[in-house]
Amino acid sequence: MTLLFQIRLEQDSLILRGPPTESVGCVLRGQLVLVITEPIKSKEIKLTFLGKSKTAWDSGNVRETSEKRILYKHDWVFLAAQEKYHILQPGNYSWNFELALPGTLIETIEQCNRSYVRYNLKATLKRPIFAQNLRTKRKVQINRCLMSNYFNSLQSVVLLNSWKNKIEYEFSIGRGYFCLDDKIPVELIIKPLVNGISIHRFNLIFEENRTYRIGLKTMKEVVIIDVKRDSSLIPIVGETWIKNEEMSIPKSRCLADSENNQIRIEHKLRFDITFQIEGKDYYEVTASLPVIITSCPNPIDTTMFDTLPTYNSYYFDREIDEDLPSSIPSDSNTITPRDNNLYNNLSSSSNNNLPSYDSTIYLIPLSISDYILPPAYGTI
Repeated sequence: MTLLFQIRLEQDSLILRGPPTESVGCVLRGQLVLVITEPIKSKEIKLTFLGKSKTAWDSGNVRETSEKRILYKHDWVFLAAQEKYHILQPGNYSWNFELALPGTLIETIEQCNRSYVRYNLKATLKRPIFAQNLRTKRKVQINRCLMSNYFNSLQSVVLLNSWKNKIEYEFSIGRGYFCLDDKIPVELIIKPLVNGISIHRFNLIFEENRTYRIGLKTMKEVVIIDVKRDSSLIPIVGETWIKNEEMSIPKSRCLADSENNQIRIEHKLRFDITFQIEGKDYYEVTASLPVIITSCPNPIDTTMFDTLPTYNSYYFDREIDEDLPSSIPSDSNTITPRDNNLYNNLSSSSNNNLPSYDSTIYLIPLSISDYILPPAYGTI
């Protein structure tokens, strides 16, 4: 009986710091865990890290333009295939894995209707013919953040300008970068240079500009994330007119900034003001400021927290593998939980952080009879 076949990660989210030309990359670390209560035969145990992407759009009456790509692939073979099956004895097994990822990888992109970038880990334990293979999968999130010294240079973003000697305006957002689910504080100050000016209409728009690329073909798309409107006639009394607003950055609708050979994502805040002079002519002023949106909870802090593993993160392969041999293994192929350093723990001497749930649960040998199996009716 198989009680657990699971992929555990040191960090669920990985961070690439800096642009692809400067980033040193990141390291994916984890452990594949197997818990069994009776001997099982296995031909091979394999883990694959796979990154893939797709970009597609319709071009009117022309056939859909699309492209699928494999961005990265790496395999670990923890139990190599051989002529006879391996026999795994009851117990707890664990295989550590580690992979240095290059800084040129495209960060994870989801919730985009024309493009995606996804990374996953998939483990397979191949069993004899007519037996169910064991499979488990786990998503890996890769985020990209600019370097902290670059963020420090964007602590204040202010646009000062005048329009045809009629008004002066100051458009400010305090800083140039924000995280998903943040609020953007916006302040607009208008100073009239002539008498009799009234604000007729005010629009504040937070938009996302996406440029998709497939070879030499491109397609542009503008997504409106948030809008604030005011159409009441407001006479400017005194020296200035001040408007303060907060713009939302919902994670469900907004993507982080990205620049790669597949998709370019940028953001900007734009205001449109229509004003009237002495109840006669109407004039319109438009200006915008760039905004950097990052997917990192804290662009400077590198601390990430693990999440508790789910109990339904594995499933059985119901397909019959006709290529597996049916010979009975000899005693030399029998593997016990402590053979070949299979019983390892993820925590290393170089890790000075406090242990997470994932890194401590398998440091203590599991007592199958007491903690994993359901209680007997006589004990209830």
